[in-house]
Formats: sequence, C-alpha cells, structure tokens
Amino acid sequence: LELLQQITLDFESTRVSNDGAVAIGNNLQNLEQLQQITLIFAYTQVGDTGAVAIGNNLQKLEQLQHISLCFSETHVGDAGAVAIGNSLQNLKQLQQITLNFWATQVGDAGAVAIGNNLQ
Repeated sequence: LELLQQITLDFESTRVSNDGAVAIGNNLQNLEQLQQITLIFAYTQVGDTGAVAIGNNLQKLEQLQHISLCFSETHVGDAGAVAIGNSLQNLKQLQQITLNFWATQVGDAGAVAIGNNLQ
C-alpha cells in the first residue's frame, strides 16, 4: 500500500474507540505517497488518545493535499484538536482542509491551535 494516494475510512456510528484510532494513526506514516485522506469517526468512542495518534502521524505525510477529518459526537477534546492543528504546520502541500469537531469537548485551546497553524 506504500503507493496509495487516496484513502477514505468511515467508522461513523460504530464501536471504534481509541484503540482503533491509535492503530490507524500509528500506521499512517507508512503511506508516504498519500495525497488525500478522509477519516470519519463520528458517533464513536474515539477520544483524545486516538486523535493525538492521528495528528502526530498526519504531519509525516508531506505529500498530503486534501484532509477531511470528522470527529463529531466523539470524546475528542483540546488535546486531540491541538495535535491535529499542530500537524497542519508541516503539511506544505495542503490545498483543502475539512475538520469537523461538532458536539465534542474541544474548547478554545483546540480552536486556537488549529487557527494558529492555518498560516
């Protein structure tokens, strides 16, 4: 899969928790040619641990042009949003970003980290 350029994983309304999100996040770094990623964890048990793993590994995907992440109705808070936000600063090829944190625990700290990395 090292030549994979696009991936969509939709776990909406499943029983996926941090364990699943961490496994996905930790293996993203193997997809060095990835240009487009869509990850949907809406209405799952994913929290900060899973979102941090995803954020920490997204930043290694220097070819990314399109990111769409949905964590609606999850347990993600500021720590997860900060990790996602911080990953953006290393992704110089980005052309499109969609981040959805509707009905989560994300507050000002998470929003500030995302906003500060939109430069």
